[in-house]
Amino acid sequence: MSVGYGSGVIPRAFWSGLSALLLTSCFLYPATPPSQDDGPQPGVESVVTHRQDGTLLINGHPYFPFGFYHISWAASGTQQQRQQDVAKLGAAGFNLLVTEPLSDQDISQYRNFLNTALNSGVYVVTYGLPAAVISQVVHEPSVIGFKIADDGNALFTPAQIKARNVTSKKLAPDKLTYISLSVGYGRPESQYFGVSDVVGNQSYPVGDDNINVVYNVMRSTVTTALAHNTVPIANLQTFAWHPGQPLPSSQELDNMTYQALMAGVKGVVYYAYRSAEVDLNKQPQLWSALQQLSREVEVLSPSLLNSRRTELADGRANRPLVVSFSGATGEYVIALNNSRSEQRQVNVALTPGRRQGQTLRPVFGTQAAITLAGGAVQGTLAPLEVAVYRVVGPGSP
Repeated sequence: MSVGYGSGVIPRAFWSGLSALLLTSCFLYPATPPSQDDGPQPGVESVVTHRQDGTLLINGHPYFPFGFYHISWAASGTQQQRQQDVAKLGAAGFNLLVTEPLSDQDISQYRNFLNTALNSGVYVVTYGLPAAVISQVVHEPSVIGFKIADDGNALFTPAQIKARNVTSKKLAPDKLTYISLSVGYGRPESQYFGVSDVVGNQSYPVGDDNINVVYNVMRSTVTTALAHNTVPIANLQTFAWHPGQPLPSSQELDNMTYQALMAGVKGVVYYAYRSAEVDLNKQPQLWSALQQLSREVEVLSPSLLNSRRTELADGRANRPLVVSFSGATGEYVIALNNSRSEQRQVNVALTPGRRQGQTLRPVFGTQAAITLAGGAVQGTLAPLEVAVYRVVGPGSP
């Protein structure tokens, strides 16, 4: 894990990737969205692929991963604790755990944990399993992939990751390969895309950077990933950088998460539910905020996976960040203030269309007074406020 701000260096391959996206626009805007994945099913192996728009598919069904790292061995962690945690995560609506074995004994009993994950509706991506154990558990329904590099751009060369990808695919050809990238100035480096199926890019600004960097980091991640036929995932912060520093507040957590969603990522994995830095079992306020975000992502994920994303305001200078998602599942407008101290005025035109008689309806009890009049979205956002609205009225899906 690391921190910072970066923008990808876009090579010539970007243009071929862009052409591919244009050719596959049918994936982005299906007339009838395919049904979403319902989680691991007993007795059914999970075969994982992905569309060229970055959407993961499990047995052909779109899947928006929303979950946590779980460094199970940290702070004298136990197998029982991880069992309890994965059940708690599944009950709260989270659908992914990225984890590592605690010990050699844990490796020999790892199938027990995978069965608990199955019964909890949670998929698992594992780092550090020996090849012999991968071969034993690869067909378990809760297994969707293997992590092949952590902080990949800091610790490995692209060639080394590519070699690990080849090895993993030989053992588990129907599972995804996942790497995380530490973020710094000038990152993420484009050569680290296309050497695995999924890239999780880190943005951990609270206590170290301006919170407004998240959107730009994730836009760079999405653009670079799609140019290299890779799935873009956001790694976001639930920990404090140093002892004595505060954890992200509920408002900061909301703001970071929505910046990433508005950037077009195809999943979110928080660092962490449990690690040396944080244990969310001991952080009820933050856990409550995360549970609310899980409920909100469940509502929004069909649109996040199957809609046209349009940036209406870029969040720079004194501007708010405003993005719309439009498709067969409806049209949503999300407005966000990435300033900690100043209000932001929203005044942006929606994409042209039949707007007469259309209005905005708050989706999650939004407090900000945002309206739609004359085809323009208008209102005021308090510092760090996020407003989520759905367009309703004549012509709306």
